[in-house]
Amino acid sequence: MTNKINLVINLSILALLIYLSVAVKTLQDKVFPDPNIMIPLQGQMMDSKSELEYNIRTLLNNALEMAIQEQENN
Repeated sequence: MTNKINLVINLSILALLIYLSVAVKTLQDKVFPDPNIMIPLQGQMMDSKSELEYNIRTLLNNALEMAIQEQENN
């Protein structure tokens, strides 16, 4: 039981790290398309950010539900 909880926690941390790295790379590409020029970013990432956030929340919720179901079955 504790192994499954640890697995869910580790998967959650991994998903958040992946989300963070993708968000930082996207932001870097939009703000610094040329290394010598910086473009101000004003609210252009909200759509992709909210979509990615929703997908990660759904993934984590599904993983937690699966862990709970497996625990109840045992």
